[in-house]
Amino acid sequence: MIIKIARRAAFFLFILLHLSFLGAIFYERMDTLLLIGILVLIAGLVSIAYFKAPREEEAHFFEDLYHIIFVTAGCAATFYLNRKLELGPVIAAGLTGSIASFIPNGFRAKNNFILEIPAAVYCGAFIGMTGPQVTTDWNFILLAGFITGVLYIASKNIFRGYGGKLGSVAFGGVAITSIFLFLFA
Repeated sequence: MIIKIARRAAFFLFILLHLSFLGAIFYERMDTLLLIGILVLIAGLVSIAYFKAPREEEAHFFEDLYHIIFVTAGCAATFYLNRKLELGPVIAAGLTGSIASFIPNGFRAKNNFILEIPAAVYCGAFIGMTGPQVTTDWNFILLAGFITGVLYIASKNIFRGYGGKLGSVAFGGVAITSIFLFLFA
């Protein structure tokens, strides 16, 4: 029952995140009537797509807790390459994601555990791309990695095959971490 509630909460969090993206664009460009019409149309289509999208339920929630480790490792590696080695956010994320994509090739038995590592690491790579305006702190990055890992698990079977899922999950983790630290730090 708790897992079902967590999955539904993650589903509605995705809707809220994407509609907030559109709302921010709408707020910045309220002077253009054509853009407002296009954004309203996109928001409507996105909402319909979310509610019509097939969702698979999976009962292996606690078996997937290793995703938190891989998401956090991906964000830490990208943050290190981005900030400490000064490679830049795009190169750092690309390098982290590329290296992670080769991990399953090193194993003979390709089970789900091994095959799911690259996506989790690449999701974390988006967190490591966080700009210096948001944070320069390792504690923030590691907390955002943990929160994003939890969101990643909760949304594991939502929107399979839809583009932007990993970036949206990473954005959600960074946004929740920012709000959390703003309220409690």
